[in-house]
Amino acid sequence: MQIVTANGTQIRGDLIKQAALRYDLAPVPSTFEAIIRVDDDLSRQLADGSLVNVNGDDYQIIKPEKGSGRESQGNNSTDTIQITALLNACAPIAFVRRNAIIKENVLLTEIYRAAGAAIRPVVGDFRTDRFTCMVGQTPSFPIANLLQEEGGVVRWKKSALSFFRVSDLFNQTPALILPDNATENIKSGFLERHEIPWFYSTAPDGSLVYGNQTKARTAVFVPRKNRQQLFNLSRCLVQRKISKIEFNEGLFAGDLIAYQGAASLVIVTAAHVFQSNTDGSGGNQYTKLWLSAMGGG
Repeated sequence: MQIVTANGTQIRGDLIKQAALRYDLAPVPSTFEAIIRVDDDLSRQLADGSLVNVNGDDYQIIKPEKGSGRESQGNNSTDTIQITALLNACAPIAFVRRNAIIKENVLLTEIYRAAGAAIRPVVGDFRTDRFTCMVGQTPSFPIANLLQEEGGVVRWKKSALSFFRVSDLFNQTPALILPDNATENIKSGFLERHEIPWFYSTAPDGSLVYGNQTKARTAVFVPRKNRQQLFNLSRCLVQRKISKIEFNEGLFAGDLIAYQGAASLVIVTAAHVFQSNTDGSGGNQYTKLWLSAMGGG
């Protein structure tokens, strides 16, 4: 894992106490967290609002927190700083708005850019009739709602943002094949019935429009939605496994994992973790995956 500050300083591995590069199927699709041993100069380079480049992508530090006390490293003592950073290209959509964003007949790319994101055109872009983010709101929340209504997710891979319909995620070539063991399996039909509702709305003529009612679930009313949107609102990814595997930075959220003798699952979150030892005896590296199947119908 390569970590470089904005002025070009590469942070040595022995200074990285712990680092986690995380990819998610979320409007801000990647985050970076680290605990780093610092001197005064490096501490200034890791200040609030500063950029760090991790594996080729810039991340904006939104929370630097100085450690309490000093740590020993060999014959030296150092301070530590814990940083939390957001993918810089999408970071502006995570900040509360001073001005409203109201768009009609607009592409997803245009919505991101209107919220301040500096991204290339979204791969698999789509157009929506209307998008609204009011003053005092955070754009990432209405964007997440929009993606759910469209029955899809966004992912970050190869420094580009892509939109996928949830069903299309399962049509990919698997990025990795794993044995169906040494994983934490999660399944509860009871919880799914309570946590994944079906939705209904009203048509322009005042009649009721219904979403997916194939199972008994909690019912929720949402205004001004068509039948396809109502069905999409109940279609989601449901967590099935948690896998901890050898360090593999080539895996991203949205990749498909095939399991021998079991159904393939989609990575919802991929966390690549590096941990070092203070005595210089090496460290620990691993990748942790949260994987899901299609749920909600």
